Amino acid sequence: MIPQWFARLWDGIWVKLRNLRIAAKIMIFYFLLLVFTISISSFLYQAINARIMSEKISEVSVQTLRSINLNINLLMDTVNNYSKMILANESVQNMLRNTGRQNDLRNQRTVTRYLIELTESTPLIEGVYLFGNDGSRYAAVDRSSVKSTSIRLLRDASWYHDVTRLKGGYILRLNSGGALIPAKGSSFVSLIRVVNDLNTQQPIGFMIINIPGKAVVNAFAGLSTKYDSRIILQTEEGDFISNLPQLPELDLEQLFQHANGLDSNSITQKIGGRSYLVSYLKAAKLRWKIISVIPFDELSKESRLLNWIAFFFILVNSVLLVAGTVLISRFVTHPIHRLLKSMKGVQKGVFQRVDIKTGNDEIGELKNGYNIMIEEIQKLIAKLVADQKIKRKAELDVLQAQIKPHFLYNTFDAISSLALAGRNTEVYQLIKALGSYYRISLNKGREIISIAEELEIVKNYLTIQQIRYQDALSFHLDIDERVYPYQIPKLILQPLVENALYHGIRPTGEPGVIAIAARLQEDCLILTVRDDGVGMTEARIAAIMEGEGSSGFGLRGTIERLRIFYNTLNVLQIASQPGCGTTLTITVPLKEAAQSGE
Repeated sequence: MIPQWFARLWDGIWVKLRNLRIAAKIMIFYFLLLVFTISISSFLYQAINARIMSEKISEVSVQTLRSINLNINLLMDTVNNYSKMILANESVQNMLRNTGRQNDLRNQRTVTRYLIELTESTPLIEGVYLFGNDGSRYAAVDRSSVKSTSIRLLRDASWYHDVTRLKGGYILRLNSGGALIPAKGSSFVSLIRVVNDLNTQQPIGFMIINIPGKAVVNAFAGLSTKYDSRIILQTEEGDFISNLPQLPELDLEQLFQHANGLDSNSITQKIGGRSYLVSYLKAAKLRWKIISVIPFDELSKESRLLNWIAFFFILVNSVLLVAGTVLISRFVTHPIHRLLKSMKGVQKGVFQRVDIKTGNDEIGELKNGYNIMIEEIQKLIAKLVADQKIKRKAELDVLQAQIKPHFLYNTFDAISSLALAGRNTEVYQLIKALGSYYRISLNKGREIISIAEELEIVKNYLTIQQIRYQDALSFHLDIDERVYPYQIPKLILQPLVENALYHGIRPTGEPGVIAIAARLQEDCLILTVRDDGVGMTEARIAAIMEGEGSSGFGLRGTIERLRIFYNTLNVLQIASQPGCGTTLTITVPLKEAAQSGE
């Protein structure tokens, strides 16, 4: 809810603005428009510039990731070639081919010396481990320290079925996929493959070559120094290798889902209060994901000069726009002052046309519009006078209906007949209903009464008619109690009920039923009077709605009163067919039917 002090302050400012001259208003509004457009333009410029920079950096980032991918592929190809050299070594083949024989120990020593020479001369290889088909380790060389196995049999390794399925091809696993226990704080990437007999091409063992994690990081270290970026490698199994500590709030799942199957993608993420550009590339050959994370504040440094240049041009344009605003306001307001001088007669209540020379511009259209408005006002005044006459006549008709002589005569005639017949109870009921009818309908001269009071008038009227016509008339009410406090013009429903009785039911010569309903529907009050009488034709309905025929307080007078009171033509609808009765429906918006507070 708006505080009262703010509402008062705003009202005071708005009053002062409305009282300013047009020239001052034009300059103020142009100034506000200038501030608004500059703010929007600055925002859009920043957003567009950030997007362009982001797209460019994204492209550069993806290109960098492609270069990293090439370097890592080259690294792995090099290690793969070393692995081929090892498995092709005659001593290695003999050792794995002749496991369990007497020369096994001699072959193991030869192979061990060969592997030591290889690892010492090749920085990319930290250690080499050779196993037989039965999982026994036959040779192990490691520059740091020989690592013990964490599984009893190789077939218990998580990668066993993957590597055997490749029949000599290699797979990559971080820290040997758990087969070897790494030293504390160290990490390595293991190239694992089946060793086949070169003669029979049948598996004779397994090879694990460990690549230092530092060697993998060095493959892309030189490409990740710009923009304070960090590179993350995610293996096929979800393990990570990074040149810097990984950001704990980095949401890689969002990155991959946003990619929607693409080989590369870039998104912006908020991490630790800073915005980062996160890009990734699928390394198809290795089935790894290469991810780069670049802080946006590093990117924005390059666009600051462009921002200052843009600000200078905006400032110059603003000065020119302010000067143009002053000239435009004077050019526009001068002919308006001339037009105002010609309109002074309206202040004295004289509605006359303006006659000044103007062009076909907006001022000329304003003059023509003013003259048309004067003509419409004159027509409206004439219409209001006519409507007031009709309204006063309808009010006189209401007063006349309140003291209907023939209604009183018929009622008293019925009273006298009942009294002579000794039916004192019915005499009492009739007199009581008649008194209540006139007490409420007169209502101290008030024109507006509540729905509850109007329904009481109708019930009294129907009670009187039931006593008069005995079994020829019955009625029932279907009233939503929520409608009782709402107010309508008095004697609206009673004429409709009277019309249903005398023009609907009595012409049939048979007993009839009148149903009265009142309900709330959405934001409207719905009042319905329905009878099962003779009904009406479409032509008769049209004649009544158009007010044709003799006038009177009946249905036509009620329709006219409703139209004048609610200032609408569709406040009452008639639905009827010959022989099927008639339904009269009054629809009043709730905002037009204020509650009485009862």
